[in-house]
Amino acid sequence: MKYNQGLILSATVLATLAMGATTLTANAATTYKRSKVTKVSSKAYYSQRQTGKTYQFKGTAKKLTFKANHALKNYTKTTWQASKKTTVTKHGKQYLYYYVKNSRNGATGWVYSKYLKAGKNFQATTPTATTATTYTPAKAGEVYTLNGDNTYVKFSNGQALKTGGNYTQTQQRYVYKAGKKYLYYFVTSADKKVSGWTWHGYLKADSSTGSASSTTANTNNTTTTGTNNTDSTATDSSVNDSTPVWATDDGQRARVGIPMSDFDAYIKSGHKYTLGLYSSVVGDAKLVLATDVTYGPNPNNPYSNYAVPEGIVDGKLSVLVGDRVPADGDALYVEDEAFFMSFNAPEKQTEYQTNNVDAYKDFGPSWVQYSMDGSKTFWKYNLRTNQWDQVDSIDY
Repeated sequence: MKYNQGLILSATVLATLAMGATTLTANAATTYKRSKVTKVSSKAYYSQRQTGKTYQFKGTAKKLTFKANHALKNYTKTTWQASKKTTVTKHGKQYLYYYVKNSRNGATGWVYSKYLKAGKNFQATTPTATTATTYTPAKAGEVYTLNGDNTYVKFSNGQALKTGGNYTQTQQRYVYKAGKKYLYYFVTSADKKVSGWTWHGYLKADSSTGSASSTTANTNNTTTTGTNNTDSTATDSSVNDSTPVWATDDGQRARVGIPMSDFDAYIKSGHKYTLGLYSSVVGDAKLVLATDVTYGPNPNNPYSNYAVPEGIVDGKLSVLVGDRVPADGDALYVEDEAFFMSFNAPEKQTEYQTNNVDAYKDFGPSWVQYSMDGSKTFWKYNLRTNQWDQVDSIDY
């Protein structure tokens, strides 16, 4: 009898342990809830995190589980394209997730939105031919081979620019890094041994041979100089001392606001803005890239010497009309109408320079963020929260 009781007791203990094991196994994979998955307009993001992952979603909307499939640290020099979103509820808190696809190898997954930053990373625009221009190195830099297509570019075979050497530029394109645009030139060394892409800020016009921009300008009966005064300290130290921070760009400084009056005063005094502007030309409303921007007599009006903004567009001197948007991501501020123009969104709590004592006190400036496809995003500075808000439209 005792033997049977022992068997019964042992069976009971085993059954209890088995139930406990079943409970632990069921709870090992924590389940969450998510909202309906909705499509979003395709948007580029990047992540430079050394932690964090993308996931596959398993189960149902009410019983959701995660399965990690990619580590973000392996994709710090690529772009993620978001196409869908959903809100996941974890322990009573909600988290926004995006479904993304990687530009390098097509990797996909769901990622927490806070791990992403808006913008392209290691993508590029299609190269365009330029008037052949001779440059010399302005600072230490390298010439690279760019492999891949515009959706993913990889830098390789870096070769140092030689001090005192001559390099001829024949093409240009933009490369996006961490959401910012950088202008790159395709150059070939004088001995033909080195060719590839280099950031334009590493170069300055070769005054000994004359630049293509000065040759083009002279054919239009205007007087310019082939020396880039913003880079040269030997030709005019007073010019170098007065060079504003926004007139040069090493690719590392923060984006700044440029009051239009300061910009106009700088180029009217004989300087060239070499970083490039996107603007319109007479007879065409679309934005085109203009380099070596300055002021000069209107070449289309031989009856007037009234100075107008002009720049080199597709190798020709052209009058610039309408909006002017800095190519490097800075913002140009129009004082009369109190708005900025930029390819970048404003930093949330930054009060950009305006030269207007009432800005950020009596009124919040506006911001027009341009895209290369012609679309615009509008922002307004909120005087209550002291930050930039995205809005539907602005008056400008």
